[in-house]
Amino acid sequence: MLAGDLLLVDAACNFQYMSPDITRTYPVSGTFTPVQKDIYSLVLRAQDEGMKVARSGSSLAAIHNRIVEVFKEGLLRLGLIADTSGEQYRMWFTHSAAHYIGIDVHDVGDRTRALQPGMSFVIEPGLYIRQAALDALPRTSANVALIEKIQPAVTKYTGIGIRIEDSFLLEPSGLRRLSSAVPRTIEEVESFMRERGAAPSTGAR
Repeated sequence: MLAGDLLLVDAACNFQYMSPDITRTYPVSGTFTPVQKDIYSLVLRAQDEGMKVARSGSSLAAIHNRIVEVFKEGLLRLGLIADTSGEQYRMWFTHSAAHYIGIDVHDVGDRTRALQPGMSFVIEPGLYIRQAALDALPRTSANVALIEKIQPAVTKYTGIGIRIEDSFLLEPSGLRRLSSAVPRTIEEVESFMRERGAAPSTGAR
């Protein structure tokens, strides 16, 4: 790994037959670059907004839908999509924002079922900016116009992939983040990296 790279770690464990699931994205050099912070901040805000939706009577589908709304608005602002009415965001957000956890790290359950105390799940927004997503688009007139419009932003942010995933338990009093001890914000992650040491800027670690 080289300074300037990002390391995305998706990890799970098992304790008394139960499995949580978390993801963190680390800057190998110890600090995020400004463009990496742009994407990280958007992903973090999306997770924060998803957490607000995660309450009794809501659903995993509702959490996902709120995160999509945040991503559409943020991606448009960054120039990575051209409009928010369709599914252009899916070039960069390629998976669901939430899944149940339990005996299996991806446990079974209806995503539209009303959430209630005792349920456990993750919220895991992520954005992955890569030139290959544009290169794979069929060259229709609409896609050619889209590529021309967003190519500068894709060039700016290409190679940046950020996911933030935490495990949650819905309790009668509200949402409990089970992975709260793990650094999550930009400041917390960079502080963690300073304590652990970071890769030198001149070569691989």
